[in-house]
Amino acid sequence: MKLLVISQSRNRAGRVVQVRKEVTADWVRVGRNAASEVLLADPRIALNQGLIVDRNGPVYTEGEMGTMTSTTRRAVRSVRLAPGTAIDIGPYKLTAIPAPEGYTGAITVELVRPADNVAPEFLARAKKLTLASLGLPKRAVSLALFVILAVGVFLLPAGRVLHLPWQQPAEPVVATDRFWNPGPLILSHQPIQEKCEACHELPFIQVRDAACLECHQRIGHHVTPEFKPAVLFQGQRCAQCHRDHKGVRSTFRDDDRFCADCHRDIRSRANGAQSQNASDFAHDHPPFRLTIATDTGVKRVRQGAGPIEEQSHLAFPHAVHLDPAGVRHPDKGKVKLDCAACHEPDASKRNFEPIAMARHCQACHRLEFEPAVTSRQVPHGRPAEAVTVIREFYANLALNATQDSFEKAFGVPGAGLLRRTGAPTDSQRREALRLADGKAARVAMQLFGTRLAATGRKSEQVSDELFEVRVCRTCHEIVQKEGADGPSWDVTPVRQNPRWMPDSRFDHAAHAQSKCTDCHDVTKSKRSSDVAMPSIADCRKCHGGSRPEERKVTSSCMLCHGFHEQKNPWDPQFKPRHPTRLAAEAARAR
Repeated sequence: MKLLVISQSRNRAGRVVQVRKEVTADWVRVGRNAASEVLLADPRIALNQGLIVDRNGPVYTEGEMGTMTSTTRRAVRSVRLAPGTAIDIGPYKLTAIPAPEGYTGAITVELVRPADNVAPEFLARAKKLTLASLGLPKRAVSLALFVILAVGVFLLPAGRVLHLPWQQPAEPVVATDRFWNPGPLILSHQPIQEKCEACHELPFIQVRDAACLECHQRIGHHVTPEFKPAVLFQGQRCAQCHRDHKGVRSTFRDDDRFCADCHRDIRSRANGAQSQNASDFAHDHPPFRLTIATDTGVKRVRQGAGPIEEQSHLAFPHAVHLDPAGVRHPDKGKVKLDCAACHEPDASKRNFEPIAMARHCQACHRLEFEPAVTSRQVPHGRPAEAVTVIREFYANLALNATQDSFEKAFGVPGAGLLRRTGAPTDSQRREALRLADGKAARVAMQLFGTRLAATGRKSEQVSDELFEVRVCRTCHEIVQKEGADGPSWDVTPVRQNPRWMPDSRFDHAAHAQSKCTDCHDVTKSKRSSDVAMPSIADCRKCHGGSRPEERKVTSSCMLCHGFHEQKNPWDPQFKPRHPTRLAAEAARAR
C-alpha cells in the first residue's frame, strides 16, 4: 500500500502549513508510538491507536489487531477512507482526500484541539522535569546515550552476524539481536530462527531470491515457460509477496491488487493466455471452466457456453438411487440412500474417495449367477475371468453335484456324473461337459445382457425386463465380439472425474454446514452424462469479492487459486550454491 500523509498546522499568521510524507507498507500504524507511520504526538492518544490497511482502498481500523483502546469521542471500529470521509481521533481530525496517481490513498491530519486549551495543568507538570533542572549538560548526555545505543543495539548484535575478529567461538548467552528483529518467524522457518545468515546472506542488503531458492528450489513458476516468467515478473522479489517476521502464520499476500494488475487485462501481459479477464470474484470474474475426460485426453469447457455432458461409460441415474421412497435391497427390502452412502470423504476431509463397486454398489448389485445353488459371485471388472469362473462352476456341478444342486442348476433330473454308480464312459463325460458348457454359455449371455438368437450363434441384446439387476449392461457399456470359440465381451472402462476444476482450491470440510444438493442438484438427474457442478452464480450466494460485504464470505483470489504451479518448474538447472560462492559475492560487493 502506498499512502500519502499530509500533516497540517497553522503558523502565527493563521496560514495552513503542510508537510507531505509518503508511506509504503502493508499496513500503516496510527498512534503516539514513535514507530507509528502516522504519528499523533499527544498524551490523549493511545500508543497504538489504530491501523490503516488496504482493502481495495484504505480502511481505518480502531485498535491494533482488533484491540479496542479507543480514546475518541465516538467509538470507531472500521471506516473506509473514501474521499471526503473525516474521522475524529482524540484531538486530531483525519480526513481522506482524493489520491494522486500512483497512490492507494491520501489523508490529511490536523490537530484541531491543542493541548494548551485542554490540559494546561498537564503541560505545567511536564515542564517541571528537564535536563536543565537536573543540572545535566545536553551535549554530554547526548554523547553518552549515543555510545550506549551504538554498543547495545549495533555492535553486540552485529558481532553475531558479521563474525568480527574479536568474537569468541562460543555462542553468546544473550541473543542481543532481538533489538533488530521486527517480529517472530513463520512456523516453517522457526527451525532456522537462530541462523540469520541463512536468509540474510550479506549485511545491509535485502534478502535475495537466491537465498529463498536455496531451500525452495522445487517451487514452480506461475505460468508456463513460453510466457517468459522471468520477463513477466521482472523487478519482483520473493520478499515483496512473502514477508517474514510478521507473525507465525503464512507469509503470502492476501489482497487482490497484485493479481488484478495482470489479470484485469490478461491479454496485454500474455497474448497467448487461455484465461479470461478477472479482477474481483463478486463483480469481474468469468464463468468456471470444467475439466472433462475424453477418449483422447481432457478438454476444458466453460460453463454458460451450452449444455455440458460427460461420457463416463456408466449408466447411473441419481434420481433412481435418491428416490424418497427408497430402492430395493436384496436382504433389507426398501432402503433410503443419501449422498453419503456412496461419496465418502477422504482422510483430508477436503475431497472424496473414488467410488468402488465392492464398497458402494455390490451390496445391492450382486453378481451371483446361480443363487439357487450358491452365493458365489463372479469377479467384477474382468469379463474373461468371469466367464472362466462360470464354466468351471457348471463343469464341477455336472461332474460332482448332489442331486438337489444338479436339478436346480440344470433343470433336469439326475446328479453329477461321478456320483452315479459305475465308472462313466468317455461319451458320458463329453455329454456332461456339453451340458455344462451349454448352461455356462446361457448364463454368460444373461450376465452380460445378451442371449443367443434362434437362428444360430449370433446374439442380440436382451431387454432389461428379462433379467435381474445382476446383468452387467444395467450399469456398463458392453461390447460383444464373435470368435471361433464363441462370443466374448469387453466392458468399456469407467471414467471417474474426481476433480472438475483441478487448478482451484476447494475444501469440502469448510462447507460441511451446507447440504450436498445446495451445490450439486442431482435429485432429478436421470442420466449419468449430466454434470451437476455449481455455477459461479451459486457460489456468489455465499461468497463476495475482496471487499467485505454483509452476510458474505470475503473471498480474495488466493482463497481459491494458487500461484506457484508445480507443473511449471522454476529452474530445472538450479544448483545449490557452492560453499565459496557466498564469500566470493561478499568480496565483489566490497
